[in-house]
Amino acid sequence: MTTLLTSEIRKVTTLNFWWALALPPIFVGICASAISSAVASGTEDLTGGDVDGVAAVGLFISLMFSMLFAAVFSAVNTGTEFRHDTITTSFLTASGRDRVIAAKIAVTALFSVGYGMIVAICSLACLLLFTGGSFSLDGETMASVASGLFAVVLWSLIGSGLGLLFGSPTWPSIIIVAWFPFGELIAIGILSGIGIDGAWHVTPSALTLSLVAASQINDEQVLTSWALSAVGLTLWGAVSVVAGWLRTRERDIG
Repeated sequence: MTTLLTSEIRKVTTLNFWWALALPPIFVGICASAISSAVASGTEDLTGGDVDGVAAVGLFISLMFSMLFAAVFSAVNTGTEFRHDTITTSFLTASGRDRVIAAKIAVTALFSVGYGMIVAICSLACLLLFTGGSFSLDGETMASVASGLFAVVLWSLIGSGLGLLFGSPTWPSIIIVAWFPFGELIAIGILSGIGIDGAWHVTPSALTLSLVAASQINDEQVLTSWALSAVGLTLWGAVSVVAGWLRTRERDIG
């Protein structure tokens, strides 16, 4: 298994997309944190010197973008080998497809959480710098970061599962990019319009928001509880991986 993990790491690092996909969330994270810090500092008199709530918006945006790009990276990484037929060699040289799939998903999740950690560090550094040290790294903030990194892993699993399911990086990436910021809002709006309320309690992006912000906004009328959000998003990741895994096991490989 160690050999397979090393092989998957080398496959990722020999391609340019692994670091190229890390640049947008880092850039967005820095910009979002800088802007939210400026707004927090400008409204410090109105908030009684408490800048954490406003400044943390930049951190939330940073973490959400890291999840989006982690999912895209995962879909690209798991789906690319099918496009170029290099997955055939991997299956033939390993003792079974399951070990190859497990190694690929594990390495992909490792790189994804690396994305999340770098983005979170850059965001926190900006918040501390641009608020003049007024932003506090308290337990709630670190809980949000930890929840965000957990969500990054789960979105990596969603992306990996879709990449394996489609056997291509293109459609999974399009689905993720369309669904994460826009598609889910449209779907929830349509469901609410036909009388099906409460869909935001089970949809992945809404669960992600609840998971990350639950330590800052403790209101179940606004957000799903942290525990239910964690369970719900974990189920989305598990279903995606299982579907992709089973499809890959049965797929004809040339």
